[in-house]
Amino acid sequence: MDYSEVKRIANAELVEKWDHAFLVCSTDLKLLQFLESLENHKTVVLDVPPTAENLALIAFRVLDAAYRDTYGNHLRLEQVRLFETPNCWADATREQACPDSPCRTD
Repeated sequence: MDYSEVKRIANAELVEKWDHAFLVCSTDLKLLQFLESLENHKTVVLDVPPTAENLALIAFRVLDAAYRDTYGNHLRLEQVRLFETPNCWADATREQACPDSPCRTD
């Protein structure tokens, strides 16, 4: 498998949706109401607060499903690392992201 295909899928399934968007938790009603009042504003509503740790878990689940749907069992995602800054990041592993769900195959 060519790495450009891995990158293409990640961009289509995740990066393009989150890039230059305001990520907001669905329970933050005042902020959500304000963002909805803005014209042409790109907002992504999440079920959890948009911390780096939560975003890494969401990214893992999204990408794991996308790669599995495209390549079957030939590609198995094991870890996602999401950088906040060059020196600050959060990791999500298969065990953390899918402890009791079908994405766990071991």
